[in-house]
Order: sequence, then structure tokens, then C-alpha cells
Amino acid sequence: MNEHTPTPWRAVIYGNSEWEVWGGDLLVADVTTPEDPLQPEVAEANAAFIVRAVNSHTALLAALKSVEWAGLAKSCPSCGGYEHAGPRGAGAGHAPDCELAAALRAAEGE
Repeated sequence: MNEHTPTPWRAVIYGNSEWEVWGGDLLVADVTTPEDPLQPEVAEANAAFIVRAVNSHTALLAALKSVEWAGLAKSCPSCGGYEHAGPRGAGAGHAPDCELAAALRAAEGE
């Protein structure tokens, strides 16, 4: 997979109500509201949301990884699973429905 456009990204208005998202000198997205061009605040909110999500992604992923296996027991704070096999051979890893593990997979594109 190719690398994404480097951050930080920024939202820029052009015209009266249309927004673009730029990464450096590269146009990443044209954010408009074709269903209702009379609502420029929706386009602005969408552009701002894209920029916040992209620019915070690396820090949020690092923060999530830093708590994945927490404490002395090295257990997941979400599902209670252990990083390594526990006492008497108890299974290692996240529970199948672990929200933290699901968030990590989604953030890493798995």
C-alpha cells in the first residue's frame, strides 16, 4: 500500500461556500455539499472533521497502543485479556469482542 499524503492537512475555503482539504501542496479532497449547496456550514464542518481526524490519527493510535497492555498484569483495560499466556496456561490476547482491539484494527487499516 502507498503512503498517504504527509500531515498536517488543512482546510481551505474557495469561492463562497466550497472547501478543499490540502496536504502540503497537494489537493487531497474537494469537500462540497452537492445535495444542498445552500448549506456551506456542512461543507465546512466536513472539511474540519477530515482535518482533525487525519492530523490526530498518529497521536491517538500511539495513545491507544500505550494502554493496550496496561499494569503489572499486562492486561487489556477493555476486555481483560492478557498480552502473554497467563497462569496455568490461560489464553493470551484480546477477547473476540474487545472494543480496544477493534479500534486498533480499524485505525491500522486491518
